[in-house]
Amino acid sequence: MGERMKRETVAEREEQRSEQTAAAKERGAEKKRLRAAALEKRDSLTAQQRKRYSDSIIKKLTSLPCYRDADAVLTYISFRSEVDTMPLTKQAFAEGKAVFAPKVAGKEMEFYRIFSLDDLSAGYRGIMEPAGGQSIAAWMMDDGRTVFPHILICMPGAAFDKERHRIGYGGGFYDRYVSRLLQKSEHMDAAGHSQVKVTTAALAYDCQIFEEIPWEAHDIRPARVITETGMI
Repeated sequence: MGERMKRETVAEREEQRSEQTAAAKERGAEKKRLRAAALEKRDSLTAQQRKRYSDSIIKKLTSLPCYRDADAVLTYISFRSEVDTMPLTKQAFAEGKAVFAPKVAGKEMEFYRIFSLDDLSAGYRGIMEPAGGQSIAAWMMDDGRTVFPHILICMPGAAFDKERHRIGYGGGFYDRYVSRLLQKSEHMDAAGHSQVKVTTAALAYDCQIFEEIPWEAHDIRPARVITETGMI
């Protein structure tokens, strides 16, 4: 009896794993379909529409406390039909904020400080990147810092839903990176204060927003998704 129960338990586990694998494949296929649909919609916007919508999105973002209070802005560098972040970087430079841009190395991504758009050159998949320099981790450990920094991360994405779930471009770079940085924000000093405050904002057009999209437990949800007509 014991041996038969053991075989039945093994069979049940195998069946459960098979069902989980099938469900994961189904979610993956649906993500791929929605990613393609969202990017097709985004690419169909005219240059004039993208500029008008981008300007509106950046204006909304820079009016929020999460931007005004930020000591450092970590922003993607817009590529192709993404929401244009050039106005954001220029405003952050002008206001004396520390600006960081992402650089991909293998399967990982790191943000490095830039002081002007001239510090960028074509890198991963032709996207403009910094050459290197001071990383956000090094900046946060600056011995001369007298206050705990506030950091704003601006995230790109292919598709989003009304619950702020996000479908990226398939590499998982932002999910892994933001997860690590958010963990740092949970560390406390001797007085029980967070050593860094991190908040996130995704920038997208209305056409990229769906009612519901498939998601995984490890996916990072931005604190807000800002579009040309509002904010989730």
